[in-house]
Amino acid sequence: MSDIKKLLKKGCLTLAPLAGYSDVAFRRLCKDFGADLTVTEMVSVAGLNYRSKKTNILMQIAPNETPSCVQLFGRQPEQFERALTHPEVAKFDIIDVNMGCPVRKVFGHGEGSALMNDVPTAVAIVKALKKGDKPVTVKMRLGVNDKSGAVDFAKALEDAGADLITVHGRTREQLYSGEADWDEIRKIAAALTIPVIGNGDVDETNLNDRLDGVYGIALGRGAVANPQIFSGKRTLSRYEVILRHLEYGTEYYGERYVITSLRSFIPFYLKGIPDIKRIRNSAMLCRDRDSLLSVLDGV
Repeated sequence: MSDIKKLLKKGCLTLAPLAGYSDVAFRRLCKDFGADLTVTEMVSVAGLNYRSKKTNILMQIAPNETPSCVQLFGRQPEQFERALTHPEVAKFDIIDVNMGCPVRKVFGHGEGSALMNDVPTAVAIVKALKKGDKPVTVKMRLGVNDKSGAVDFAKALEDAGADLITVHGRTREQLYSGEADWDEIRKIAAALTIPVIGNGDVDETNLNDRLDGVYGIALGRGAVANPQIFSGKRTLSRYEVILRHLEYGTEYYGERYVITSLRSFIPFYLKGIPDIKRIRNSAMLCRDRDSLLSVLDGV
């Protein structure tokens, strides 16, 4: 029997795994503000065999990440099963499988959302991971080109032993364009007995409405724009959030790396402020902590 409902209660708010964003520093920040679960950037099961430095960096765990969750991707069930014994995987509480990534280099290798066109392999991956003792979750989309098979795909994963499914409300073909289809997400949730978490186009204005009909919500770009969304209130200024993010990033990666990394976050953090273009452009040119904080002072 899975312990997933002990780890995640109904109404939970989780941080969706985001390549290039959900590193250990940002996950720690989101946990500070009350995220119920944070998930690593996706980690290749094939890459685990090489024990690369990059993979180890992706799989760091912040001191407040309880429960912890690693997201794996690949297409070979035996590689997923072998991952169960990898020491970096073993330290996580939950294993999530990426069956939703739409980018070409992942899809083209039969990984990510391509698995929605290969039900036998998707099922075999879940069954391989269920040989371990950790809850197994899956992140999926509504399909590759259309949504007609999404419910059946989710049911197949449930039958294979998946403990929870997170559904992004777009097809692979849509990438991140158009609107997330929450009616289809709720249709999947109603068809399954395991928890279903919805994902896509969630922010402070619609968070409570989106919770209707699903077990919880996974926040992606909405959390990048405002990590305090998990707490339901803005207690810190944008500057204070950036300062804390900078401090965490420096602790894990060093100042030079995190200054570069923060360039991806700055446009989100500054969204809606006056004179954003000038401030953003100046921030992008900064090479050290003091110059960045000087540019952002008062935001």
